[in-house]
Amino acid sequence: MEKEENSNFEVGDKMKIPLRFQVTEFDCGTVSLLNAFSYLFNRDEIPAELVKAIHKYTLDCYDENGNLGQGGTSREAISRLTHWITRYANSKNFNVHCERLEKEDVTIDRIIKTLNEGGCVFIRCYQECEHYVIITKIKNKYAYLFDPYYLDKDEYDHDKEVKIILNKPFTHNRKVTLKRLTSTSTRDFALGPVDKRECVLITRTDK
Repeated sequence: MEKEENSNFEVGDKMKIPLRFQVTEFDCGTVSLLNAFSYLFNRDEIPAELVKAIHKYTLDCYDENGNLGQGGTSREAISRLTHWITRYANSKNFNVHCERLEKEDVTIDRIIKTLNEGGCVFIRCYQECEHYVIITKIKNKYAYLFDPYYLDKDEYDHDKEVKIILNKPFTHNRKVTLKRLTSTSTRDFALGPVDKRECVLITRTDK
């Protein structure tokens, strides 16, 4: 278990809920977006309209057999949803700011700046295929992620750059080296080739 990080991830509000896992092979985008808002907001602060919009826009890709949703969530859907959230926040006084970045604009400096402001970052990375997770903290050359794909605790015993964390359900379940995160490879949790990178910076505007 990870004792050294305990004091940095205390959850003091009983209205926070544990982050969740995906229920299919395909809904990592949907669940990671829901997790981003669960991480930043209390349960009673999250509007039902936002949850409905996340479900509406995600899982828009078809697989090779024409099955809707089984191709996951596209970059175009994330772009449309980011715009929807921005319009919603402006019209309903929902205290959130979202900014979607692509390609060379996805930098570790922008990610760290968002985290230092109390936000979190929704990223497209790799886990055998392209995959969505959230980053909640970066410290001491490590990124702390919540990966919605449930894995056994020994899954990464062979990989010195990734560690599964079991006792931080409100904040993270993976500890990944920054070297791996920023890699242009397609190894697990790498951002991958620069021309394919994507993230959404999400911050509260009332903090």
